[in-house]
Amino acid sequence: MSTDQSTHATSQSVRYETVQSISKLLLGTIALLAFVGLVSVLPGVDRVIPGTPITVMAIVSFVATIAVVGLLLVLAPGLAELVRSTLDGPQQVVDDIASVVHLFVVLVAVLVAHSGMAPAITPLLEGATWVYDVVFFAIALPPLAILAARVYVSLDPMSELLADRVAGPDTNADAASNAGTASPDDSTATPTGEESEDTTRDQRAERRAVLESTAGEDGTDDADEQGNDTEDESSE
Repeated sequence: MSTDQSTHATSQSVRYETVQSISKLLLGTIALLAFVGLVSVLPGVDRVIPGTPITVMAIVSFVATIAVVGLLLVLAPGLAELVRSTLDGPQQVVDDIASVVHLFVVLVAVLVAHSGMAPAITPLLEGATWVYDVVFFAIALPPLAILAARVYVSLDPMSELLADRVAGPDTNADAASNAGTASPDDSTATPTGEESEDTTRDQRAERRAVLESTAGEDGTDDADEQGNDTEDESSE
């Protein structure tokens, strides 16, 4: 009992620390976005920096985007760990959901980076802005492909778990499984018609043999008695 209580307390402590870390990251991200929103309404932030085609707001957005992306990348494994420690169910399903959450946050971080860095980078590319999109497309494609593969692989176990939770376990499948594992040589199996006839025939033959052997023993005893009587008469 003490071991179970210790394990439960450790799990609760880890979960508390994970939730605290995630909350801190989320609050930091929200505060950073609020700060960027306040900066965007300041006078003069839309002015172009001398000698460059970039505005002051583009620089602020670039710096804030790097910070938000870093927070999201740090947040991704924490959210996956929180999912693993919170959800109850088959380990495979829980791991798949945690991986999906992790990859989804990473993909969101890539998309945020593409959107937030564009005002500071695309003006420098002039007519080659498509290179910027191609680079981020190549960066976003691997996590998106892995995310799609994870979702596809987890469809069957997740649907089975959902069906078990909503409609209960499949009794027909359990009955078929039990019938398949039953021994074919079970002594309680019901005999077929031919086996029943053969058994009846054998029982009759055994009965007839017993009767014949009994009759033969009785005849031998009678003959012995008659011989004994004849010897007694002759001796008299």
